[in-house]
Amino acid sequence: MDLTLAVLLLFGIGLVGFILYSQIRSLRKEPDTKKDEILMEWLKTMREEVKGSIDKNSQTLEQQLKAQRETLDKQLSDQRQEVTKQSGMMMQNLTQQLQNSQEVIGRVQKQLGGIEEFGKDIKDLSNVLKSPKLRGGLGEQFLYEILSNILPKELYATQYKFKDGSVCDAVVFTDRGTIPVDSKFPMENYKLSITTENPEERDKAKKLFISDVKKRIDEIASKYLLPAEGTTGQAVMYIPSESVFYDLIVNTPQVEEYARDKNVMLASPNTISYFLKVVLVAYRQHELQKHTSKILAALSGIKVETEKFGEDLDVLGRHISNSYKSMEGVKGRFTKISDKLDNVHTLDKEDEPPKLV
Repeated sequence: MDLTLAVLLLFGIGLVGFILYSQIRSLRKEPDTKKDEILMEWLKTMREEVKGSIDKNSQTLEQQLKAQRETLDKQLSDQRQEVTKQSGMMMQNLTQQLQNSQEVIGRVQKQLGGIEEFGKDIKDLSNVLKSPKLRGGLGEQFLYEILSNILPKELYATQYKFKDGSVCDAVVFTDRGTIPVDSKFPMENYKLSITTENPEERDKAKKLFISDVKKRIDEIASKYLLPAEGTTGQAVMYIPSESVFYDLIVNTPQVEEYARDKNVMLASPNTISYFLKVVLVAYRQHELQKHTSKILAALSGIKVETEKFGEDLDVLGRHISNSYKSMEGVKGRFTKISDKLDNVHTLDKEDEPPKLV
């Protein structure tokens, strides 16, 4: 806008200078009076031309300024609308994000509440496990659940009572005899052996823990291995803790050897599951063999009946053959009789007198 105005002013000044220069040259040739008149006329003309040029330039400038102002106003309006639109979208997104954040915070708070409740449950469970009796009952329930998940009901029994009054947590029935399974949870000294910082106390607790396990092994071997009542030569000591079982097997192999000498197998939740699955496979194979024997016996009976049926069929065939031969003889005799009757009938026709025409 400033550049256009400057160009117009320069152009006007140049035009005025050119006209002034031309008029001065012409005035030099005229007398003074004539010069004054011409000069006044020229000045008047120049004033009008300059005024017209200025008015025209002012009008053009005003139009340009107006157009530029309108363009600028439109651009500002468009930008203001775009900014308003973007601000609205940002506010909407921010509001949605805040709502989502509130929902997430609500869920997190709910989960934290659940974790707090779970922590209380764990604490309660820990208190329960402090009691040997309650801990033993919990181990039995774990054992019963594993048995029910793997074996059919006819293959096991819980709280099995022997004739001497001893009650075993569970027994498994096999074709070779009954396998006693008893749950033991020796935790007190084991917990001390892994939590005590004093090395001497830790070693002492470890020895007491090993002694506790051996006592449980002796108890199972003496109370439940009863061949007179149909038990097998092997019992199972179920330890419902993988960590305790792992510690026994890895760090105290002498305990496993001691249990083996007493014909007691140590088992954790995982190993007893594998053991029960082997029992189930053996049971199914035994049942299959029983059914196979029945099938073979049935096939043997069918074979005997088939042989008898073959003999009867041979006799029937001979009878049919004899009957066929007899029938052929009867048929032959009947044919001969029929032929003779036909011959007699022919003779009767030949003996008739001739007919008169």
